[in-house]
Amino acid sequence: MKLTAFLSVLLLAGGAAAERLTVAPDRPEALYRSGEQAVFTLKLTSEEGKTVADREVRYYLYGDDSIKGKGTLRTGRDGTAEVKTGLNRPGFIRLAAATGTGKEKVEGSGGAGFDPRKIMPARPEPPDFDGYWAKVKQEVDQEPLRVKLTPVPLADAGQAAKIKLFDVELNCSGSGAPVRGYLALPYAAEAKTLPAVVSFQGAGVHSAGRPVGRALAGMIGFEINAHGVVNGRPREFYDALDKGELNGYRYRNMDDPEKIYFRGMFQRVWRALQFVKRLPEWDGRTLIALGGSQGGGQALAAAGLDPDVSCCVAYVPALCDHGGLSVGRESGWPRFHWGKGYDEAKVLPVADYVDAVNFARRIKADCFLSTGFVDLSCHPSSVYAAYNVIPAEMKQIVNSPASDHSVPRSTFQAGEEFMRRHIEKMRGK
Repeated sequence: MKLTAFLSVLLLAGGAAAERLTVAPDRPEALYRSGEQAVFTLKLTSEEGKTVADREVRYYLYGDDSIKGKGTLRTGRDGTAEVKTGLNRPGFIRLAAATGTGKEKVEGSGGAGFDPRKIMPARPEPPDFDGYWAKVKQEVDQEPLRVKLTPVPLADAGQAAKIKLFDVELNCSGSGAPVRGYLALPYAAEAKTLPAVVSFQGAGVHSAGRPVGRALAGMIGFEINAHGVVNGRPREFYDALDKGELNGYRYRNMDDPEKIYFRGMFQRVWRALQFVKRLPEWDGRTLIALGGSQGGGQALAAAGLDPDVSCCVAYVPALCDHGGLSVGRESGWPRFHWGKGYDEAKVLPVADYVDAVNFARRIKADCFLSTGFVDLSCHPSSVYAAYNVIPAEMKQIVNSPASDHSVPRSTFQAGEEFMRRHIEKMRGK
């Protein structure tokens, strides 16, 4: 797949013509060896595509190895200017550029990776990591599973004739909330015939989505919301929770291994998997954990916690390499050091228990990850710290040098193709 190695931001300023500022490294894949120099070309063009010469452009460098820098250049006759930079150890650099001010400001940014396959987690795993999670899972399992299924009518008559949809609630001892999500199944599926896809959500507070498409494609689809809140309410309901009861959830009890918020979230991940495996339609082999951002972190946790997960797809995963900052790299979301009252000595030893890199070390499932080189939320070095320790035989990472915290359509398609190949492989077993 071809990836365009630049990110452009356009700005329409009043009645003036839009301008475009692109930032592109000299290699399309934006990958270099440690010690090499990346040459970023900053190019300014008008809305008509004509070069804009002799314009002042400000640039700012950010990245691993605590790199920071800034400067001012002027575009040449061809509308371009160059910045050379590099890293002497594995990591990533992001270059942000801007010209103009106020309503006439135009911005662009680009990134580059240096030996990313050599990035390792910043911290060793806790020696009792497996014991900790065995105890946490047992806390859930000690209470028999109780399932509440509420049929959900489908407005589309064609869909209603083919699949059934349920609002699901599962008890989840110790997590502080039940598991709540939507389950979609094809009608009249025979026992032990369907692969299952369990989906997890990104940050914020939302209803679970309805995985209708999975069921229409002949799969079990189960998506849970991250907090165990009720599904299907108006957007205002979730906004109120986000501003109220669940405000700042990511930093709650971040120095307490028994109360850190993601402990309960991952308990709900565990419970969701155990529920799906009890469905009579599940084929007993193909169990896919899927998510993006915070959901990607949950997918990695799912695959690390449950050896029955056969495939993990984690787009721009969060919750990776919490200790990155301590070794001069960017830490992954939620960047615990942004939380009120952060104390590295107290927080990082606790964060290690919910660090996706430590679940990644245990993943035997086929695994697909993606990252964007100008992602400010889930920094690419944190994603690679997880990817590089996954011992799975079949794994793939897709880089998007132009992307911030988003996933290009081509990357989604690559992830879907990875799942398709995995399902075909499992059917052959």
